[in-house]
Amino acid sequence: MRPLIFFALLSIVCSCSLHPQMPEGKNITINLKLDSTISNHEQWVYLHRYDDNEFLIEDSAFIKKGQKEITLYGYTPEEHAYSVLFAKKGPIELYLILAPNSYIETDISETDNKMNVTKKVKGSYATNEYVDNIKKQSAIHQKKRELYAELSRPDLSDNEEKRIQKQLDIAEMQLDSMEMNLINNSQSPSNVWGALYRFSEKVKRDSLTTLVKKALKRFPNNKKIKSLIYKPKNGYPPESEASKQRSERIFQIIDARINESIKLKEKKEETTTNINDLTFLSDKGEEVTISKLTGEYILIDFWASWCIPCLEGMPYIKQAEKMCNGKLKVCLISMDKDHKTWKECIVRWKVENFVNLTAINSKGEQIEGVNIKAIPYNYLLNKDHEIVATNIHQKELLEKLNELMKKE
Repeated sequence: MRPLIFFALLSIVCSCSLHPQMPEGKNITINLKLDSTISNHEQWVYLHRYDDNEFLIEDSAFIKKGQKEITLYGYTPEEHAYSVLFAKKGPIELYLILAPNSYIETDISETDNKMNVTKKVKGSYATNEYVDNIKKQSAIHQKKRELYAELSRPDLSDNEEKRIQKQLDIAEMQLDSMEMNLINNSQSPSNVWGALYRFSEKVKRDSLTTLVKKALKRFPNNKKIKSLIYKPKNGYPPESEASKQRSERIFQIIDARINESIKLKEKKEETTTNINDLTFLSDKGEEVTISKLTGEYILIDFWASWCIPCLEGMPYIKQAEKMCNGKLKVCLISMDKDHKTWKECIVRWKVENFVNLTAINSKGEQIEGVNIKAIPYNYLLNKDHEIVATNIHQKELLEKLNELMKKE
């Protein structure tokens, strides 16, 4: 009798340590722990995904003010990509790759209050593998952007062009090698599909078919991998009206979040404020007036961490400064409302040697006199602070500066 009682008690203890039971019809649990910056906002959180042409909202939960934890549930017959959306503050898209019978845990903090959030989580091999690969690929893509910017310099010799092209070829081979490693070794069908999909734009049909068939030996029933070479005879059914309504609802929230974070103050009236008369706060907390900047030429560039064209142009600005051999002073003025994000971006893009200023005050408002309606936007000034050119970017910027350097 005693052994029976012991095992009964043991089973009760073990059952208490298991994860909460999923609702009927669900096989995915996502537990999100919220820090105070997130839990201070009452808001809805949504778990959504696409299944072929259908947009699905798998679950939603309302966060009450002060609530520190929420749980979302979903269902999938096979591994699938999901997104988590916070309606007011938090990730706009937290990307997760989830398999049946998954129990996921992760923390959500102020640093996750941005558009695309890819982070490691407890309980998802596929998500964590994806995050590792994205980090490695991002570093290579950043190197490629820098090389393309250097290749755009009009003062390059033939040998320098060949050297840069060789480095670009090496970078491309590194990316291909990473994709092949996923195809050959990953245990995640979603990550394998992603690598195959990217290869489908680069290789011939026969080569793609060989790679897909190799992957199907490991994942014989995966619909997405099969779809790369075996298309449905009658195509995919059109998106339903219910799906359209669901997607419209979610994308309205996403649009509102994005617009709130990136909108620039509209002009109330035309003004003649001169760029040279404006004063900004630097990343070091010092006030800097544009008229006090010195240099043979001065580039005033308005940008933000969320502005993709701005970030794509950053390597060209670096090359411009390098090409001018100390004759160009670069001043970057951020439109980021979040100063922490702005300062992190300065370090990530390695532009600490430039003059870094913010056009947003401590209240998150645009400084009076800054009448920039869209970014990227820049001014190129001469040593007398006269405007030489405006709104020139990337290759056009390099060509203009090369032309000015030749005149001296």
